[in-house]
Amino acid sequence: MIASNIDPFPAADLETNRSGRLSDTQRTRLQGLAREGRKDEFIGAVFCVGIAVLLLAPVGSSPNPWVRPLASAAFVVVAILLFRVGLSGDAMTQDMRSGRVEKLEGAIAKRSFDSDAGRTRRLVYYLDVDGQSFEVDSTAYNAAPEAGIVGLYVLPRSHVIVNMERLPDRPLPAGALASPAEAIRAAVTAARSGDSVAAAEAMAEMAAMKTAMHVDTAVTATPPPPDQRDPRPLAEAILGSWQTGPITMSFLADGTMLTTLPGGRQQRGSWSVSTDGRLQANATGRPQTLDAWVAGDMLTISEEGRALAYRRAA
Repeated sequence: MIASNIDPFPAADLETNRSGRLSDTQRTRLQGLAREGRKDEFIGAVFCVGIAVLLLAPVGSSPNPWVRPLASAAFVVVAILLFRVGLSGDAMTQDMRSGRVEKLEGAIAKRSFDSDAGRTRRLVYYLDVDGQSFEVDSTAYNAAPEAGIVGLYVLPRSHVIVNMERLPDRPLPAGALASPAEAIRAAVTAARSGDSVAAAEAMAEMAAMKTAMHVDTAVTATPPPPDQRDPRPLAEAILGSWQTGPITMSFLADGTMLTTLPGGRQQRGSWSVSTDGRLQANATGRPQTLDAWVAGDMLTISEEGRALAYRRAA
């Protein structure tokens, strides 16, 4: 884990990371952190040498005079080992020497929990991708997406995350937008199964559904020019069924309308077109006068500057 307040996923370094290498900026920063990590080994080695010297110092008679030289020799051996570890470098130092970066790809999951270390309590953060867990600091944790498909760039020996990028959502299963309740049930089932990869994949699918529904419905509230709209009067062009995400609205020729909500629940209402060409409907349980227009296979309904687009159902 790298504790840092700088950008944990620098976009400027992505191209280099995609080629499997550390950027010069990343190498400089990580080398400094690696040196900080090696200080513990050197401090420990110096401490062991000090103890060894004290054990060899004359302190008068001792019931077991042979014990002190042996203990001193043991501390010297430990000091040598610590010095060697410090000089040869730990896992991060070896990663710095190779400069190699590995990429993992998959659905992301985030988790955190309190860790007790003696009298000290701290919040520990993890990112899980492709069945592997990585401890991160709060900056990286908060910067990571809550769900979705990501590319994670890590150092192969120390498993330190050096970068991350959000990848395109995977194609949704057929009919997913029409039956979101099924996807929600699948996500709940996956979460309860204990399979972290399956749970992350289910959450990524739900995030993709949310994105798809937003793209499909978030449109401008400004009507297009007349030559881009259906030439028929609105009362004729609006007839039929229209869908946005899991919601379907059907406008019938007898002035009734049927709204099908998620889960299959249906709500009936009435509709008409006023003399000034505006849609009058009570699909929500209260009378509304709305701006509406049809362009191609899209019906747009606008109220007070907010617009929703419905695609003609097959």
